[in-house]
Amino acid sequence: MNDSNFCKMIRMKRTLCQKYKLARNGISESGKAFDRLDEAAPSHLKTEWLARERIAQSSRLNDPSAMDKYEINIKKAPSKKEIELRLLEEGNARNAAPSRRSVATWISTGLAIEEAQIALLTEVRRIGRRSTETQRLDI
Repeated sequence: MNDSNFCKMIRMKRTLCQKYKLARNGISESGKAFDRLDEAAPSHLKTEWLARERIAQSSRLNDPSAMDKYEINIKKAPSKKEIELRLLEEGNARNAAPSRRSVATWISTGLAIEEAQIALLTEVRRIGRRSTETQRLDI
């Protein structure tokens, strides 16, 4: 058991050196990305953000809710069914002809067919060249 720990300790140097090199390269890449973001942001917003940060950091000990400024609010993307319903409602609201009303349904059906094709291709690749008769019948 001690031998295992010793081997881990010996190999640790190589692993840590590799991770250090990756981290050092990542710092320069992150710095470049930050500089691009910093250049894109308007200066009045940057000063406002810095002021908000100072206020939040100074009052966080007395009022933890001051840190809520760092909370990220990302809107959830609509699901495929929600988009289909919205398209159907828009088509019906315009009093379109029946052939035009079902565009969303056609798109949805096409996507379902494409998903089925991908699933079939995955199954065929999983089975491989040497398949049994039962597997070929399933396909």
